[in-house]
Amino acid sequence: MKRLLPILSLIVLAGAGCFAPSFEGTAYENAEYGFAFNYPSDMEVRTRPDDVRETQYLGLDVDFFATLRDTVKEAKPLNIAAFYAVPGLTDDAFAAALTGSGAGIAVTSRESEKRGGIRMTKVVSTTESGEEKAHYLFDRDGKTIIVSVFLTQGEAFSPILETFRAYRP
Repeated sequence: MKRLLPILSLIVLAGAGCFAPSFEGTAYENAEYGFAFNYPSDMEVRTRPDDVRETQYLGLDVDFFATLRDTVKEAKPLNIAAFYAVPGLTDDAFAAALTGSGAGIAVTSRESEKRGGIRMTKVVSTTESGEEKAHYLFDRDGKTIIVSVFLTQGEAFSPILETFRAYRP
């Protein structure tokens, strides 16, 4: 009986490793917005030049600061997720912008999650093509970060999402 507890503990710890991301990723650390995540070596984060960061997304004025891309899956890099920042955007205002962006677009769910100390809202919506699309929103120092996952890339993005964390240099 005395050996049972240590053996069970080892089994539980070994099993917990099965749910960790299956890559020894490169770290993306964003000091401006205070978050970081890891991504596998077959992907890259492209930061946008300052002169093209200010744009519109869903009718909102945003800072479009980065994209995560798969560099080997297709003949050319494939976008996985886009990263935007908006001052003080609420979940309700984002949902309204999303549904107002086109016919047939509706928010199908909103759920709160916590990743690496960051409280996020996952917003899932339909698209004009009828597919579902996921967005993750979280607040960093009065700015709402929007992570918009490209269609059909949820599975590729999921292990990366597990590595999100707060970051301060």
